[in-house]
Amino acid sequence: MIQLFHKCYSERRRKSMRYVVLLVLASLFWAGNFIVGKGLAAMAAPDTLTTLRYAIAAAVLLPLIAFREKKVLPPARAWLPLLGMGITGVVLFNVLQFLALDQTTAANVGIISTLNTFSIALCAALLLRERIRPLQFGAMLISFGGVLLVMTNGRMPAVDTIQSGDLWMTAAVVVFGLYSVCSRWATRDVSPMMSVCWSGIIGIIILLPFNLHRFALPPVDAAFTGALLYISLVATILCMVFWGHGVKHLGASTAGLFLNLNPVFTAVLAFVFLGESLTWIQAAGTSLVIGGCIAYTQVPKVVVAPKKHVEAA
Repeated sequence: MIQLFHKCYSERRRKSMRYVVLLVLASLFWAGNFIVGKGLAAMAAPDTLTTLRYAIAAAVLLPLIAFREKKVLPPARAWLPLLGMGITGVVLFNVLQFLALDQTTAANVGIISTLNTFSIALCAALLLRERIRPLQFGAMLISFGGVLLVMTNGRMPAVDTIQSGDLWMTAAVVVFGLYSVCSRWATRDVSPMMSVCWSGIIGIIILLPFNLHRFALPPVDAAFTGALLYISLVATILCMVFWGHGVKHLGASTAGLFLNLNPVFTAVLAFVFLGESLTWIQAAGTSLVIGGCIAYTQVPKVVVAPKKHVEAA
């Protein structure tokens, strides 16, 4: 009996570790997206890069959706939230992120992006009426203090020292919270794969009138092609699959903890590939941000029990 229990426990642990590895890889590949994106930001305009990214992703996703789901078009009620996803997550978030990568360090972008957790929570509280507890709000302030420390380079009152790229990324974080709410609305009726595909197509349609007259490509060499394929296939599709499996088998709260690896991986990759050095201010700010995120996820959720109706005698 004991041997059977031990065997079942070991098997479950091995399966859990498999999904842990997937979440770590997703975080690593997303961090790589900042490094590759910084190089691309110097080659082409943000709207051009966004258009190419989602055109490639949609071209790969559409056949997969047709094969797996036996349909390609989403139901009519899903179009409005998909439009919201296209505007916020595809157009605004990507353009703002490419602008940020062009005007600040990849390490800073990685650190600021960790605030996505809180942006999602605030937008869910405002638009979905989800409750934020006082301890969670305190954790948000700790993390925001860490980001502010990085943005001001340790001179907190001197906001004039903040780089424009840091402000662009902060705006992208706010937009990402809105995108997450639209995504939750959309995935009530469509799969995550279909939501990413069609929000990308909608985003391309929105961008084309603004981008068509100035659409210009740099010399299409191996470096540009490889970087474009990375942000389109690895950072967009593969990470979505890895993250989805991790959330499904380990839970959203556990999976959310792995997002805290993003700034760490970004700093390491920026040092290796871009020659960026991690300052003690960035290290201290990252510690505050990660500490706040962990504290936020450890606060137990309040479960509101449904009211019982008492019939009159």
